Amino acid sequence: MTQPTRTGAAGTLDPSFADKGVLKFPTLEISGVYTEALLALPNKKMLLGMTLLGEIGQRPTVVMKLDEDGSLDTEFGSKGSGFVEIPIEGAELDIRKLCGLGNGGWLVMGRYALPGSSGLYLVRYREDGQVDTSFGEEGVRLLPSTGMDDPGDVGIGREALGSRDKGHSTGAPRTSGGNGATAVQQLDGKILLVRGMRTESGQRKGTVLRLNPDGSTDYTFNGSGVAIVELEGIGAGDNVANVVAVQADGKVLVGGDFDLAGQNVGGVYVTRFDAMGRLDRSFNGGTVTVRNSSLMYLRAIGIREADGTIVAVGSAARAGVRNGFIFVLSEGGFFDFNFNRGQPLFSSLVPQGLEWWRCVLQADGSIIVAGTTGRGFATEEAKVLTARFLSDGALDPAFNGSGFTIFDEDLTFESLQDMTRMPDGRIVGCGLTWIDLDPWAGIGGGWVIRYLA
Repeated sequence: MTQPTRTGAAGTLDPSFADKGVLKFPTLEISGVYTEALLALPNKKMLLGMTLLGEIGQRPTVVMKLDEDGSLDTEFGSKGSGFVEIPIEGAELDIRKLCGLGNGGWLVMGRYALPGSSGLYLVRYREDGQVDTSFGEEGVRLLPSTGMDDPGDVGIGREALGSRDKGHSTGAPRTSGGNGATAVQQLDGKILLVRGMRTESGQRKGTVLRLNPDGSTDYTFNGSGVAIVELEGIGAGDNVANVVAVQADGKVLVGGDFDLAGQNVGGVYVTRFDAMGRLDRSFNGGTVTVRNSSLMYLRAIGIREADGTIVAVGSAARAGVRNGFIFVLSEGGFFDFNFNRGQPLFSSLVPQGLEWWRCVLQADGSIIVAGTTGRGFATEEAKVLTARFLSDGALDPAFNGSGFTIFDEDLTFESLQDMTRMPDGRIVGCGLTWIDLDPWAGIGGGWVIRYLA
């Protein structure tokens, strides 16, 4: 069951949202269960991206608007539906990211699959939910995969592909939903996103792409619109770019994970490119790494608006148990000695371990993280854990009395897909409900939860 909470305290379910803080799918109005991405809006409403039920190739992928109380905003979308559909006909789609824009509109990014073609898509919407036809081709930009693309693409990372994880496998499906913040918009309207590639020798490398505000390729970025993550001088074999963020001065942070050539060990990295797409060596030499005797995966990165502090989160195996990790860097790429004495903070918090998938940063320096417990599979170990750490790395006892809270429904397993923060500080998460089937668990529903700040 969901962990007992102190009513009205930070970190407890918000009783004003849906059914005592929990909105479950499907509903009478919405047939879907694949709740994939969230975006908090300035007016206390929120956008939720999900795929509805249907035949393969005919399942609509939609963005719906929810009112503050969790009800469907029927003034949004056509004919009172409360949602708009991603306009890529005949494609299988998912949603990886909902990105708010300065003009009140929003950008949707995800993967598409059509007969004979697959890759990334971007769709831009106006504030009223109408497709912005000035972007791409009638509002849509497709970035097809090529022979040089890594099939993992767009921040899934090699773990999801099964090529790095040499540990125990249950045969159960992975709970690796939530694929990192893989697209962002600069202040000037240009768009950055990450994806993978393979060299002619078969080596995997991350890349960062930049598009103009109209969706065309920005050839002023590294001369080609693309910059490659090289990780020079650390003996890396493959590397994956999972996340991208933009600093206030327009410099570009890319984060991901790597393995050491010829070894089943590796680490994670944050590297910086200047506004022209060149490696910025003023960022602590260009790249900051954290290594581990076992594999690590970087899942999310955040920048604190007040001072440019960088926070990176993910997971690492330690003594056979998955730990969530957090490390904090200054704007210039040096470890912040105010946080855990300048060291990465590894946390398991529960016996089955956990991995952090999302983070949000608060103005007072505290860090909220959320993820899924267990070994990464849809088993009875999988629950959703949300925690708040103080600026020094200690758990915040004011958050649910213990520093963390667990969402765990009876008779099902839960996994996190996304998390966002409302303007008033309340935390909203979404994810999947798994039911125990033979031989493996299957997705039985979706959910959105909201915690008090």
